[in-house]
Amino acid sequence: MSDTSLRARHDHDGGRHRPTRPAHAPGRAPRPSMLRAVTYAVTLALVVWATIATPLPYVEYRPGRPSEIPPLIEVEGTDTTPINGSTALLTVFLRDATPYSGLRVLLDPARQLSPAATIAPNGLTPEFFEAQRDTFADAFQVATAVGARAAGVEVEITTEVRVVDVLEGSPADGVLAPGDRLVAADGRPLSDASQLQARTRGADDGDQLRLTIDHAGSEGDVTVRLTTLGRTDQVGLGILAETATSGLDLPFEVSLSSTRIGGPSAGMMTAVTLFDLLSEEDLIAGRTILGTGTVGIDGRVGPVGGVPEKVRAAAAYGADLVLVPQAQLEAAQLAAPEGLTVVGVATVDDAIAALRRP
Repeated sequence: MSDTSLRARHDHDGGRHRPTRPAHAPGRAPRPSMLRAVTYAVTLALVVWATIATPLPYVEYRPGRPSEIPPLIEVEGTDTTPINGSTALLTVFLRDATPYSGLRVLLDPARQLSPAATIAPNGLTPEFFEAQRDTFADAFQVATAVGARAAGVEVEITTEVRVVDVLEGSPADGVLAPGDRLVAADGRPLSDASQLQARTRGADDGDQLRLTIDHAGSEGDVTVRLTTLGRTDQVGLGILAETATSGLDLPFEVSLSSTRIGGPSAGMMTAVTLFDLLSEEDLIAGRTILGTGTVGIDGRVGPVGGVPEKVRAAAAYGADLVLVPQAQLEAAQLAAPEGLTVVGVATVDDAIAALRRP
């Protein structure tokens, strides 16, 4: 018989049989089946909530709206030519990844997650985003020099590598600090953060790296044992480093308008835009050109995060052509819709040559 049926029991009350109350009668506890149903519902709700909200040790990239570059650049003291067309930099929003966003990446190979330890060592904090805006300003200065030099302007620029953040528990923790200047690695002078990245990218877990650092004006050597970072398969120091401009000599003034954009990935497109402004050449030629990529003082274009998301944003914006780092061309093409032209470039000179082609 079911749990809700009336069951008889023998009581010592004159030999009579008296039925018990139904299990759901007022004043009694809920039926076991109801308890199970409530328990299942609560458990399911907790699982769904955990899937949506529990952060993972990864950062998710979400497409941002492209930003026009010419309004960000103010040139004084020399003649410029108006840009015939439009150039814009591609942006992404960063947020902590969850199991839900991780599942979306598994279902869509064009989406991207990156280990948080390599993007924001101590989390997506207000301090992190403030540091990223400082990085954007420094990258703008480097891009300005590169673009002006490509246009035939004599430029003198001095750069240095600075520590922006240090991952807690990493090899650099307690050895390096934000603001430290990295002078050399294994005796080789550092002028660009990409030089340090190239050194650690090819290292094995347990390798030692001798760094010459300038801490608060005092220079000295430290030795750090590289290790695999967090839950990633990447070997490194556990720092976020940037290329900072310590000296820039141009025969005119170039300044950056106020912006909340952060990071170094606008470098290549800024250099291309400044080239068009300073040269007599109509490089953009009435087109809408969007792109992404860092740029070093030597003009090399480096990889950036969120390329698939940026390419999708470029398509929605109506781009005629998208420039991306050569190393990330395959990922960009995978995300690009049919009809969108995506070109990979290794240097700013490559980008200019690509735009010269009809």
